[in-house]
Amino acid sequence: MELKELYSPTFIQRLGAAVQREFPAVHPDQLLSDCLAGDWSELKLMERRERIVTSLHRQLPADFEQAAPILRAIAPQFTGLAAVCLPHYVARYGLAHWSTAMSLLEELIRYSSSEFAIRPFLVRYPQATEAQMLRWAHDRDAAVRRLASEGLRPRLPWGSRLAQYVTDPTPIWPVLRVLMTDESEYVQKSVANNLNDISKDHPQAVIDWAQTYWDRTPQTTWILTRGLRTLFKQGNPTALALQGYALTAADHLTACSLTPVHQAAGLGTATTLQYAVTADTEQPLSVYLGYRVHYVRQRQAPTTKDFYLKRTTIQPGETVWGQLTRPWRQLTTRKLYSGDHVIELLVNTRVVATAHVQLAVGDSN
Repeated sequence: MELKELYSPTFIQRLGAAVQREFPAVHPDQLLSDCLAGDWSELKLMERRERIVTSLHRQLPADFEQAAPILRAIAPQFTGLAAVCLPHYVARYGLAHWSTAMSLLEELIRYSSSEFAIRPFLVRYPQATEAQMLRWAHDRDAAVRRLASEGLRPRLPWGSRLAQYVTDPTPIWPVLRVLMTDESEYVQKSVANNLNDISKDHPQAVIDWAQTYWDRTPQTTWILTRGLRTLFKQGNPTALALQGYALTAADHLTACSLTPVHQAAGLGTATTLQYAVTADTEQPLSVYLGYRVHYVRQRQAPTTKDFYLKRTTIQPGETVWGQLTRPWRQLTTRKLYSGDHVIELLVNTRVVATAHVQLAVGDSN
């Protein structure tokens, strides 16, 4: 099932019926026909969310203070990704009602996700909303604490970019300071993703932060390992060193090879490649083995994707060998095209060997 089908006619009928029980003036059949009109089948997930919210607003009270209790009442009946339409309603029509909106978003986060909806409030009321996020960072509910971090992410996928924090992440640090030792993995992942976002524009600030918190607790080290992933892939020496890897390890390897079993591949198949590296050193080498695929793009420069193989220690004179398998299938996030796909073997993020695979997709237009 395509992701956009989360917003199906059945979902809209359920939503309309739930709202009607709280506000009888709503007509579920009209809501359904409004949503499905015109180009509905062509709309993507978030576009369908927008259509639903706009259609619902036509029937709910125009005054957000009157609509808010209705949304609060129906919220427990809708969970998961599809339920983000309710926080989005708050973002669209509650922006002039900061206090009511904050209270409602705090409730809605318990059933779905409010990190997209909080962002317009951070833009219009930065100081007040940042203070609210800091209060949420101390909440007993992990979902609310996660919102404090996730909503502040400068580059949240699917969310509007928060240019103010891309430029200056200073207001984010107090929230992350509270959450760095959070016991919830749900929260920890968000903190790591926030740090990773910040590292794309302020790498040294994240390095300084990591050096401060590294090895304080198992949780902080886990968070930082994930939060440094972009800098690690870029070969930042400090990010590598914190995790016990030297960028110079590749200089002490010989006979590095990466060889495809078959150099031709087709869509729906997989390519197996054999790799080997030998340590030419008197000391053991800590290595992070990975590989990078340069995907052919249509009329564009290739795009790359890094994949993890293993972490290991190579003893002096030892050869580490193995094989990797790269499947060739179409994804919603990445379309494959015919052509020469370059695959590189990585040791501590540095390229040590290269292979070529000729992929045939059929009609690549």
